[in-house]
Amino acid sequence: MKPTTMRFGRYTTIVVFGLITAFPLLYLLSGSLMSFQEISQYPPKLLPSELVWGNYAEAWEYLTPRTVLNTFIFVISVLVLQLAICLPAGFALAKIRIRGAGVLLAMFVVPIFLPANLTLIPTFIVTLELGLVGSFAGLILPVVGHASLGILLFRQFFVTFPGGLIEAARLDGAGWFRTFFSIALPLAKPVIASYSVVTFLTAWNMYIWPLVAAPGPDTRVLTLALAPLAQGEFSNISPSVGFAAAVVAMIPVLLVFVLFQRWFTRGIVGSGLE
Repeated sequence: MKPTTMRFGRYTTIVVFGLITAFPLLYLLSGSLMSFQEISQYPPKLLPSELVWGNYAEAWEYLTPRTVLNTFIFVISVLVLQLAICLPAGFALAKIRIRGAGVLLAMFVVPIFLPANLTLIPTFIVTLELGLVGSFAGLILPVVGHASLGILLFRQFFVTFPGGLIEAARLDGAGWFRTFFSIALPLAKPVIASYSVVTFLTAWNMYIWPLVAAPGPDTRVLTLALAPLAQGEFSNISPSVGFAAAVVAMIPVLLVFVLFQRWFTRGIVGSGLE
């Protein structure tokens, strides 16, 4: 086959599969701008005859700014606290000679293979006994404790970190904390960005734990607010308003991924997970 034909076939395949993959998202955007009559008719319409921007106003009123704020508090707190735990732990396991480091490493591997539903009830009981159910602390801290994957990811990155830089800093009199904050941390930006994107997406989409630990209106997050909209005919909210609410909830996630996509790719490659 000629190179031009092969290139055309390759791009055509990419475009076709890209459109297939993006179709649910495109229909979500289209449905969010339809009227109740248009989105409910059969066969379904792909494009609205008239743009109904009022759906987004109703969706925002339904979600409430407090719910959006609660979600950002939850997600950012989980991200910051997990980074504060995973970064120094991964660096220590990779560069500091610790007695029993192999046993510690094995202990961090085991939780990754445990199903989340298996630990849900014990985690809830501990949270309940501590009196944290229904509070932000009970919502955030148990999720922060699921840091095994992050520790292993950063440990893998720091294992490949040039040892000469660490030795030079140590010879200049820098302690481990100074070496970590001044040498290792600035060069770990790609893997930090990739982990931040994954953690942000995971926390933003959590449903089961927020439902169990903090379902009240003062701590309700977006996933709990969106769940009743999936009841279809049993919901008193128009499906088009539900589509608009889903778009509103999707925008922060989309912005985070677009802004950090370059760093995300570099971090995955640099961490040895490719």
